[in-house]
Amino acid sequence: MRSIFLVLLLLSFSSAIHVDFYYGDGCPHCGATDAILSGLSDDYGLNITKYEVSRDPEMRNLLFQKYDDFGADIRQGGVPTIILDNSTFIVGQMSEENWKAILQTCLDEGCPDSKIVFESSLIVESDSAAQLTLPVLVGAALVDSINPCTIAVMVLLISAILYSKGQKSALVSGLLFSFTIFLMYIFYGFGILHAISSFQLTQVFYFVVTVAAFILALFEVRAYFDYRPGMGAVEMPMFLRPYAKKVTANATSPLAVVAAAIFCSLFLVPCSSGPYLLVLGLIAKAVTLQTLSYLLLYNFIFILPMLVITVAIYFGKTTVEKITNMKEDYIREIHLVSGIILYILFFLMLIELVKIL
Repeated sequence: MRSIFLVLLLLSFSSAIHVDFYYGDGCPHCGATDAILSGLSDDYGLNITKYEVSRDPEMRNLLFQKYDDFGADIRQGGVPTIILDNSTFIVGQMSEENWKAILQTCLDEGCPDSKIVFESSLIVESDSAAQLTLPVLVGAALVDSINPCTIAVMVLLISAILYSKGQKSALVSGLLFSFTIFLMYIFYGFGILHAISSFQLTQVFYFVVTVAAFILALFEVRAYFDYRPGMGAVEMPMFLRPYAKKVTANATSPLAVVAAAIFCSLFLVPCSSGPYLLVLGLIAKAVTLQTLSYLLLYNFIFILPMLVITVAIYFGKTTVEKITNMKEDYIREIHLVSGIILYILFFLMLIELVKIL
């Protein structure tokens, strides 16, 4: 009698269809699919494992990996995503009749290997934050790149090298300085994203940076009407400026330039981290290879004025004095443009925040 029971038990396990069900909280198609699978669970011996991907970064990354394994494009997918016996890959909401047909095939013949099923009724849940990321990224990067403290630091370095080593050394040093700043900010970005994911702070962080966008915009517009150097806008605080000047003035060798860039990347954080955090807040909501590549684009835009200044001075198109005077002449307008862009970014992010809440 015991042996018969064990055989029946083994048969029941062997005939079960393993279902990996990836869903998102608040997704109506996920809810409808969950109800169908739950209703068919006993009839078809479904062993369902559920993964919530909208709030859990680890589960979201696992889903992205599954798309890679099956050769599917995540940009054309979404939730719900269902995998049957690690063979049949299904995306979207299907009718109960279609589910019965597929599950019966799995019982009779085994689930088709690596078959991706897209139903005509498929409605993919798109991440609106991911859609917003590119325009927000470009706008935030422009604000960051034209901020006065970034230009000031670059001018300090170029002038120091130019008068001590000449134009060629100034070109090499300027490019090396810009590239080092680029790498450091990539490092900071990945570090912040890792911290957000590790401590499950995606939604909280997004809320904080949305509020920060409004505050930064307010300070920037205020700077246009009542400008004071080092005020609480996108500028380097006055107490940090002597340190930045000292570090750049002593950067007379390639190694010293790299060291100066590392130190200056820290000095620049108080005046340039705001827009960067806005972008990181969006990327943290949908971490894919595409959105991670946005970090590279953002930081390239960030260092672009540094590269332009370096090359322009080398080819004699401008001088350190002209750039310094231009910065001083148009500093109020720079703050105003930054403020307008930041207000636009704030309203875009606020719309998404309202949807989340």
